Amino acid sequence: MGYSLFIAKKYIGAGRRSGFITAITVISVGGVAIGVLALIVVLAVMNGFENEVIKRIVGTNAHVIVRKEEGIQGFEEIARKVKGLPHVVGVAPFILSKAMVMSAGGTDAVFIKGIDLDQEQAVTSIGEYIKPPGFKFLDKDAALGEIIIGKELAYGLKVAVGDTLLLARGEVSAASPFGIAPAFKRFVVGGFFDSGMYEYDASLGFISLRDAQIFTGFGDKVTGLSIRIDDMYKAPLLSQGLALMLGDGYAVTDWIHMNRTLFTWTKTEKRVMFIILTLIIIVAAFNIASTLIMIVMERTKDIGIMRSMGATSGAVMRIFMLQGLIIGFIGTAIGTAGGVVLSLVADRYKLIQLPGDVYFISSVPLRLEAGDITAVALVAMLISFATTFYPAWQASRLVPVEAIRYE
Repeated sequence: MGYSLFIAKKYIGAGRRSGFITAITVISVGGVAIGVLALIVVLAVMNGFENEVIKRIVGTNAHVIVRKEEGIQGFEEIARKVKGLPHVVGVAPFILSKAMVMSAGGTDAVFIKGIDLDQEQAVTSIGEYIKPPGFKFLDKDAALGEIIIGKELAYGLKVAVGDTLLLARGEVSAASPFGIAPAFKRFVVGGFFDSGMYEYDASLGFISLRDAQIFTGFGDKVTGLSIRIDDMYKAPLLSQGLALMLGDGYAVTDWIHMNRTLFTWTKTEKRVMFIILTLIIIVAAFNIASTLIMIVMERTKDIGIMRSMGATSGAVMRIFMLQGLIIGFIGTAIGTAGGVVLSLVADRYKLIQLPGDVYFISSVPLRLEAGDITAVALVAMLISFATTFYPAWQASRLVPVEAIRYE
């Protein structure tokens, strides 16, 4: 291996047509580097967007949710037990109900969530999305309850802070001489929330837990409990444990299960992009094969001399395989370093701006993952290694006498 590596390094850029061979070598290195750089940056962008989406989802929903169809009676005691479990850092009660919301500007369907804002901020990031900042619900004895609605919903209803909305409960209240009559209640718009996720901003409204209990007729019960843990990726394990602890009648789910379709889609998209951009590296690797073929043709006499001096066909093959690997390694190293630096700089200084009225973020987020960088580097090296086989095999098949005679 010692002299094979020495000769392989000497052959890079050396020879009668060294200028041409060197140019082709530089192009080969550059092609691999660009392919690796592009793949790392694109994967970083996809990771960044996925991470932002996860932040918004988890910011609006808890890590684990416990629900009971007929409502949870004595939820305070259950909340205390749950909060005593390992990894649990916050528990908050909620009431979720469907309703129709009506204003002078329009009518829409909405999910109304009743929350205790102080407890809710321990399990979600709703408080960060509410405008005006520092909002608090009015005391329960106020004439009209307050409601916080999503930015997109407010735009559709054409309402502003201080306007009055009429909520019609999705569940019926009582029979009347004219049939079934829904329950109505007036609320004043106290503010808006902007999570950046259209699905939430266009279909959610928040009222105080007490107002929700009155509006839905739940009394002192709640729909369920929202739970936050110190590691959100342990949510499936906690949800399984809670299901066993609470027993039948309780439905326990977690944020990963609720959004499994979205995550399956993002993983599939990432896999497809990896395959597509790997084609760039494959094309660049063909340049390595072309370079080696030309070097073999140029070094026919040298190969004949080495063979006549006792070099085996395997040793000759290793020379050209090592040469290809050196080219691939240099290109991979440059591309990896460039991709990492470019991703860090672009994310740090927000180089790629986005229109705020279209996207929920103002710049493209980039997030590097060690697994992706390692996978890209390994794939680039494997492709580079694979393209060395044919030229190296051709060099090893040269007959010493014939190689020297026609040179």
